[in-house]
Amino acid sequence: MDAAPSRRRPLRASAIRALVALAVVAPAAFLLGRAVGFWRVRLAVGKLLALLPEEGAPDHVRVLPPPADEYAGTVPTSPAETRAMLPDRGFSELIRAYFHAYERDGETVHEVGSFVHRPEGLTGDWQVHVRLFPAPDGSTEVWAHWERNPYVAPLAHLRMEGYDPARGERMAAELIDEL
Repeated sequence: MDAAPSRRRPLRASAIRALVALAVVAPAAFLLGRAVGFWRVRLAVGKLLALLPEEGAPDHVRVLPPPADEYAGTVPTSPAETRAMLPDRGFSELIRAYFHAYERDGETVHEVGSFVHRPEGLTGDWQVHVRLFPAPDGSTEVWAHWERNPYVAPLAHLRMEGYDPARGERMAAELIDEL
């Protein structure tokens, strides 16, 4: 009986180095985010990505304006106070999401928080996603939408199946008393 050579190709040294780098960088980035705040990491990355030319860049590396119909209102607390209170209302900080910014009076205003509330927990089908922006008076603008949980239904999430800004606004208002 012939011993057939393995059809699996060995990993190249460059692929091994890339996997090792990922294994080191991903936990380091997570620890950095935990130490300084994921919102700060997202803000810094968003500002860097905003410097890229828009032409030809895929959406996931572009900084996009939040859809106008997602504006849910303003809470009278500062962004720092709002970020601190959201976990008490069942929200968790969202690390992986599109970056958003918009122009206000000739200045770019970047999001300073991205949070999610999943009524059925991490493995629930749905979530309300809120983004925080600093308002000129020191309060916090909240933008919200209801959507599929990308951990449970990644393709449906990307296809925006069930995406509903009005429901997101209602749920955000229920969960955030001041809204």
